[in-house]
Amino acid sequence: MPDLSVSVVIPTYNRAPLIARAINSALAAIRSGDEIVVIDDGSTDDTRALVGRYGGAVRLVAAPHAGAGPTRNRGIAEAKNDLIAFLDSDDEWFPDKLELQRNVMRAYPHAIFCFSDFRVHDGAGRVYERYLANWHQDPRSWDAILGPGTRYSTLAALTPPRQDFSVHVGDLYPALMARLYIGTFTLLVRKQIPHGVPRFPLDLPTFEDWQFFGELARRGAGAYLDCETAIQHGHRLPRLTHANALVQAQTRIKVLERVWGADAAYQARHGEAYRAVLEEQRRRVSFYGAKELLKAGRMREARAAFGRLDAYPLLDRLLLGFPGPIVRLLVKSLGWMRALRPGH
Repeated sequence: MPDLSVSVVIPTYNRAPLIARAINSALAAIRSGDEIVVIDDGSTDDTRALVGRYGGAVRLVAAPHAGAGPTRNRGIAEAKNDLIAFLDSDDEWFPDKLELQRNVMRAYPHAIFCFSDFRVHDGAGRVYERYLANWHQDPRSWDAILGPGTRYSTLAALTPPRQDFSVHVGDLYPALMARLYIGTFTLLVRKQIPHGVPRFPLDLPTFEDWQFFGELARRGAGAYLDCETAIQHGHRLPRLTHANALVQAQTRIKVLERVWGADAAYQARHGEAYRAVLEEQRRRVSFYGAKELLKAGRMREARAAFGRLDAYPLLDRLLLGFPGPIVRLLVKSLGWMRALRPGH
């Protein structure tokens, strides 16, 4: 099989203090024939000047500010090589990330994408290893989620200090309907796949990556490398996307309806499971909507909204007895803000 070249796509927006770390990690991971493409989403800081210092090692594409979806789509369009890898400009790769994934894609030519676990470094210096399970919260093993594992050492040679790990290949499409298993910054995608690489939606305030993953998994098999290949860094700079819990739940409904709900073949086989997931998201919208009314001190509407719920936390029940101005005053206090935040 011919060698597989990689296009590294780094979308960025006002990340001048952080992007060098991402670029340096990509430079350490690529090899001859690969490329690094930085898509600048209309930054107003020194991002473009900083990227320019790398000269021909990095290709800078300047674009008007448009948000996460259009910026990643521009990266897909600009990519020239066999495989497309995404790296967020505030994150970092391990040096062997691309080599591990390149070997997996070579070993499994029917797999159209692969991804891995990752590590988190928060802003306070704490390190959290094998963090992906905190995202998907699926108690099942990867054997059950995706398929039986194969040891990487049977596919390609390991380079110390990397320890051996399992590779799981299969259909992730049904599981993705309910849980998020992929960090974009660990993803590697074949450029030439049936129906082409999907595009990120342009009209969603968040979870545009979830829709992209669903459409990608519908096109073919995926491979999971049960090891860390990247580090997600916490920081206080603006992120490409941000949304509260209510907006997240509302957007998840849109993604469900667009991808799995619009798939007639999937509905014929798994319609009951789809409807159960959709109903859970509708309950979340009702709960988080009631929370937002309570936080705003709109007590009559909040009491009516909570009254339509089957159950809700005792603290919310107690707060519903206060006048609106008192609730709004409590919301301004840090401790009460945490108590009122959806999910607590």
